[in-house]
Amino acid sequence: MIFYYKLLVFRPVLVLSVILVFSLSCILTTILLKNPPDFSDPTLGFVTRGTEISMRLTTWKNLLEETRPSGILLVNPKELQQHEFDKKHRKNKARHQKKKLKFDEKMKKLKDYATNKSYNTDIVYNLDDNENGNDTLTESHHTHWDYGTNKSYDEERENKIKEEKKKKWKGFLNLDPPPLTSTDFQSTNGYFCESPNKEYIHFVIKRTQWNINESMFDTNSLLSMCELEQKLVDTEGYINLCQKEISSSACCKPWSLPNYVALLSNKTSCFDINDEDVALVKTLLFDCFQYYHGLKLDYDCTQSKCRVPDECGQFNAVYNILHFLTDRNFIKLNETVENLSAAMMFLPIARSKDALPFYHNLMKKGENAMQSDLVGVVAMDLGIKNALFDESLLKDAWLVGLGFLFVLICMWLYTSSFFVTINTVFAIILSLGLSYFIYNMIFKLKFFPFMNLLVLIVIVGIGSDDAFIFMKIWHCVYTERFRKNFNSPLTPSSSFASEPYSESRDLDSLVAVMAKTLEHASISMFVTSLTTAAAFYASFESSITAVRCFGIFAGTTVMVNYLLMITWLPAAVAISERIYCFSRSWFINIGYFTSSIDKFLKWYSQLSGKIENLIVTLVTKYSIVWIILLFGFGVLNGIFVLYWPKLELPDTQTFRLFIHDHPFEIYETHYRDLFWFEKMYTSSESFKLPIRFIWGVNAIDNGNYLDPTSRGSLQFDTTFNVSAPESQIWLLEFCQRLKRQPFYQMSFGLLVPNCFIENLISWMARKCKDSMSDIDRNPCCESSTFPYSPDIFDYCLPESIFALYETPREFFIPGVAGPKFQIVERTNNSIITQVKAIVVECDSNQSFSHSFYEMENFVTSVEKWFKDELATAPIGMKNGFFTSELDFYDLQQTLSKGTTTALIFSMSIAFIVLLLSSRNLFVSFFAIITVTLTILSIVGTLVLLGWKLNILESVAMITAIGLAVDFSLHYGVQYRYSKENDRISSTKFALQMISPTVMAATTTMTAGFLMMPSSVLAYTQIGIFLIVSMSISWIYSTFFLMSLLSFCGPEYGFGQFSISTAINFKNGRNDGKNIKNQIEAINNKIQQQSNEQLLSASSSTACNFMESETHEMEMDSLSNSVVKTISLNSSTTIPSISSMRPPSFKESFTKKRAFIKDTSPSTNSTVTVCQVDDDSDFYKL
Repeated sequence: MIFYYKLLVFRPVLVLSVILVFSLSCILTTILLKNPPDFSDPTLGFVTRGTEISMRLTTWKNLLEETRPSGILLVNPKELQQHEFDKKHRKNKARHQKKKLKFDEKMKKLKDYATNKSYNTDIVYNLDDNENGNDTLTESHHTHWDYGTNKSYDEERENKIKEEKKKKWKGFLNLDPPPLTSTDFQSTNGYFCESPNKEYIHFVIKRTQWNINESMFDTNSLLSMCELEQKLVDTEGYINLCQKEISSSACCKPWSLPNYVALLSNKTSCFDINDEDVALVKTLLFDCFQYYHGLKLDYDCTQSKCRVPDECGQFNAVYNILHFLTDRNFIKLNETVENLSAAMMFLPIARSKDALPFYHNLMKKGENAMQSDLVGVVAMDLGIKNALFDESLLKDAWLVGLGFLFVLICMWLYTSSFFVTINTVFAIILSLGLSYFIYNMIFKLKFFPFMNLLVLIVIVGIGSDDAFIFMKIWHCVYTERFRKNFNSPLTPSSSFASEPYSESRDLDSLVAVMAKTLEHASISMFVTSLTTAAAFYASFESSITAVRCFGIFAGTTVMVNYLLMITWLPAAVAISERIYCFSRSWFINIGYFTSSIDKFLKWYSQLSGKIENLIVTLVTKYSIVWIILLFGFGVLNGIFVLYWPKLELPDTQTFRLFIHDHPFEIYETHYRDLFWFEKMYTSSESFKLPIRFIWGVNAIDNGNYLDPTSRGSLQFDTTFNVSAPESQIWLLEFCQRLKRQPFYQMSFGLLVPNCFIENLISWMARKCKDSMSDIDRNPCCESSTFPYSPDIFDYCLPESIFALYETPREFFIPGVAGPKFQIVERTNNSIITQVKAIVVECDSNQSFSHSFYEMENFVTSVEKWFKDELATAPIGMKNGFFTSELDFYDLQQTLSKGTTTALIFSMSIAFIVLLLSSRNLFVSFFAIITVTLTILSIVGTLVLLGWKLNILESVAMITAIGLAVDFSLHYGVQYRYSKENDRISSTKFALQMISPTVMAATTTMTAGFLMMPSSVLAYTQIGIFLIVSMSISWIYSTFFLMSLLSFCGPEYGFGQFSISTAINFKNGRNDGKNIKNQIEAINNKIQQQSNEQLLSASSSTACNFMESETHEMEMDSLSNSVVKTISLNSSTTIPSISSMRPPSFKESFTKKRAFIKDTSPSTNSTVTVCQVDDDSDFYKL
């Protein structure tokens, strides 16, 4: 490794250049060879893959795909055979007709020539056959010279005909349009272009001023609605998008209540309506509501006669008002009082992404554009939700940049080096680019969900934290390395030296500092990166495609960032040391400015010291209070999570993309089911779940689980055999038992899905001889008895299906179930097929529900009954499976079980890392208890904030472990490596981490807080999560864990273990004598340490990280040197760097040193502490 350290010090530019060229090459390769991510469908990938239910659903979809015309399976084989026969017959017929026409044409020409009727008398026909047997005609053209052009008479005649046709078409184009025949237009008497439609953009209007709860069906409200309509129509871009009238270029009128009142009152404008008009329409609606409620009113009573009074069907106005423009509770049957709480307004603009500019122009006009005196727009559906989300993902990215800027400012203040700060930024950017390269080119993942963009927010905090770690350890190593021969303090600087750089600088010493810094910083950064990356990679256990992809990309980004922080950042620091003289000289020239900064930093140092002492006092003196208080708070949150109000599963299939008060989300959440025209499309109250039992295909999903578009191929069951007599008998009995089950819903009609075996038996009972047509139906007739032989079954089943499909549609509607055939052999006159799969389908009495437990009871009951049935099935019918419309239920089940599994996995990784870092069983145990209570408190707080266990929330909870464990990890490690032997002193020593952990928590929470103004739900939720998780994690790790260690923490190395001890024990060398010797050695070391003049947590100088008996992840013991107190009040002049150089590298790290205090903000990952005398005014960034 010494070669690498020398390379970083002597050739830092080369290191940066190589990394930069390599990174840019990878990034450019990905950009040029791969398409950019597509977020046009943000819901893509939010489905389950790999679960039992999802594999069945995927198999079912593949089965349907293979029964399409392009597939390998047939639903009606005889239809294909008939089609091929008809096609061949038509081809032969066309060939015969073509020959006949050719012969007739020649005979006509000969006849014309014989009777001298030809316009060209110089044509000579040659009827001799050519060598190929085809008749040919040769002509000797008579030429006609006309104005220098050589034309035949036939060509002139043909050109004249063409000119006449062109003139006719020009005349047609200049004609006025034909009279309108549209029934919709006639039905509205020319007022509207047509009836309202769901595919036009629409707005929900409610009363917003004065008497909000009163009905809007009054004159003032309707006039206010008319005014609002005019504001919407006057929006820029409306004219370019609106549907135009056929007879003019004017936009069609919007469909709104005031316009329909004006139509029924024979008024030309909605501004002309009065109280009498409103009362007239209200009476009409009450009189005609019974016909609408009884389904007697149709959407077009002018074309199809409706059995209603004429006034109810006039202009289709009553139907359109009740169905499209008023809410479901507007009028109720047998009631005389109406209550219009919400109304709908349709604009003649199609719901598409082309309406996006119109939406932006509407938003620019502000709230006044969507409000009038009494009413206003509260929700809307423009059909641009996905397009707007795609746009907002990039538009709101500036908030991520704002959080990034805040972290950079903190980093700049900490490092005092703009060069190091900029290079840290580059390292974070390159880590994202390289991760994207690995994601696409190495892992070959095609799908990139929008959730991966959230990694931007996370990596900013992680990258800056790693930079804080490296710079702090660099400073501590430097301080120890070059404080050998003098007692005076160094001037404040985070640089390698405060004097101008000269060629005499000892680069060998710089190599030593670099080596020692990387030796400790790489391990410290690796621990934090490993815990965070492990939490992300734990998401791969999820069965949801988007969550898996997010975990892979996030975990990869964290580890790539770690690699850059031990390569790119050290090289940048080495360069910074060489250019420091310029920056330092510049600051010296503006002494007033630097003096102000020094005063601010001194004040900040004193304030931090007071707060730190206060927290230490609160923890050590009131530890029992904190333990009881925070343990009770964690248990209370556990009740919130597990019992009441409980972490609920999602209760809607609508995937939210924007925050709750966005008009698009308000529409889908509150108003979609409030109007009849939407409820007909979205209501699941009358939808009965189908039950499908499938045989012949294996429920296997062999597609790519990381690509939602890859569903694999259909895998047939080689043991399937429905043609066997025992299979036929069992299938018939199965159908009979199915009809007796409590979940079965009786259906009527000739339906193949019911059970095709019953229809086959009925069809086979027909007479064998048809006396009228003299057709012999053998063997598909009554001469064959059930169960049929396999040959007869395979031959007659396609015939019965063909006969069933010829049934008029009034009696039979083809379904998706029944037997599925595959062509085995083709002959000239027939197609031989084989049954490859069968589907038995029936309706259940279970309505579709978003309730997980209701659906779980239904699925469990059907699954249990079907498994019992399969236990009695013959070998050819053993491998069937059951499926239904269970996509949403499977998603709920996956979120419930998958999140728990991932949490357990992440907690296990966290415990292992804690154990290896502290190497103390009790410290690790207390830390994992703290992490558990932290997770419960985070989740409980989110539950109280209204969060449900949806996809993004499940990822946040898993990620919380990686963030929550960091603080506990570093407090526990600091406690473990304390020089003090008693628990109180060790707790005070560990609490020296307060300042850097506060800095880390503050920067991360601020980055989350800056995401709150975004309208994208994912951004705001990750912001809320960062604020809640970081605040609770810091409180529990500082006050609960430290109080536990202060009250009952291990003392004098109790519970400590080492890797070497475990290896000796495994090899059998850890006998009683060795154990006794080890105990005596430990006691002697403890006694030796206790005799030293060690400093307390608030006393004099020490850089304890360098003086610990061991470091967190080291396997070998470090120096046992002890830090002693020195005076920092000396005015001794700082010698030059060359005179400070120690005789040897080893000596510099084994002699007793004194260090200055580092009160600069640091990260939660730092495991070092630098102290200062209480009476000293020296501070250090």
